[in-house]
Amino acid sequence: MLAAVRNKYDGVFVASNALPESKEVFERLLEESISEWCNQGIKLVWLQIPAQRCELIQSALNNGFEFHHCLASELMLTKRLITNAYVPSFSTHTIGVGAVVLSDRQEILTVLERLDLVARPQYYKLPGGMLERGEHMSEGVVREVYEETGIQCEFQGLLSFRHHHRGQFGTSNIYAVCLLKPLTFDICIDEVEIGKAMWISVNQYLASDGVGAYNKQVVSAAISSKPMASVKIDGYMDNPNDYEIYLPENL
Repeated sequence: MLAAVRNKYDGVFVASNALPESKEVFERLLEESISEWCNQGIKLVWLQIPAQRCELIQSALNNGFEFHHCLASELMLTKRLITNAYVPSFSTHTIGVGAVVLSDRQEILTVLERLDLVARPQYYKLPGGMLERGEHMSEGVVREVYEETGIQCEFQGLLSFRHHHRGQFGTSNIYAVCLLKPLTFDICIDEVEIGKAMWISVNQYLASDGVGAYNKQVVSAAISSKPMASVKIDGYMDNPNDYEIYLPENL
């Protein structure tokens, strides 16, 4: 049989390092393993195939496996051994971050994307972008602001979450807006993505017809209330760098 690890949900996982070198041997062992797993009452099989072993994919499909997700280095397939076995979804959401960069002079940093220079010249947005894999919001939002505008910032806290179902590639999207304190003020834009960036007084920003209602609400919250702070909880996880938790400061 193929070497497999059984999980607590009565499924088995076949890792890429358990696959034989020969395609013919893989096909034989896969068929024999499926038969034995059925006898054992296994509900679901996870099969990890490395990108460089693509010749095994058709064999898996011929044995009833279905695509689950694909990464740069591997392809994951699943096979239900009982009807309606639960298969958890993969990558249902993308996560974006935006920043209210608020100065002591009550000015905020805004950007106009290059694509909006002609079509929507008053559509000034908050700087931000998508998180990278394994990146915390507090790190990603500081990075995105610097990449787009050249402004270095200090993370202050979380202001707002927005959740909607029109994200990239058919996913839903979570958008987190954070409060940042600027450490520098000289703007140097990313000319590939950004058409203009500028400091605007809060009053001017809130009065602008080109600013979206959500952004106005978030900026209003930034000047009238404290953001949720990032906290660490003793004993919560072995490595506190693996998580982010935001709570009101008065708790």
